[in-house]
Amino acid sequence: MSEAINKATRVQRLLEDENLIQAFQDVRSALHGKFEQTLVNDGDTLLDIRKMLHLLDSVWANLERAVEDGQLEQANIEEAEKYRVGSLGDKAWQRTPLKR
Repeated sequence: MSEAINKATRVQRLLEDENLIQAFQDVRSALHGKFEQTLVNDGDTLLDIRKMLHLLDSVWANLERAVEDGQLEQANIEEAEKYRVGSLGDKAWQRTPLKR
């Protein structure tokens, strides 16, 4: 099994882990709370919070992309198996009689 498929399996378990999901939700809620408490004229802090939210989203998206990459790799392997060249005795290479 390829590294991408192994990684996808491990990451999928992470994405389904209730503790990790809760951790992401807690961090997001804390950042939103901080954003709401920050004064409108404190642009630097607001921008920093927005950057942190973006990074949080990027981490999650990166994990999802790893799963997608593994699924694509698995699909490619399965597709290649369909067309794998076997011995001349394989059914894929046998002629089918023409119907007349």
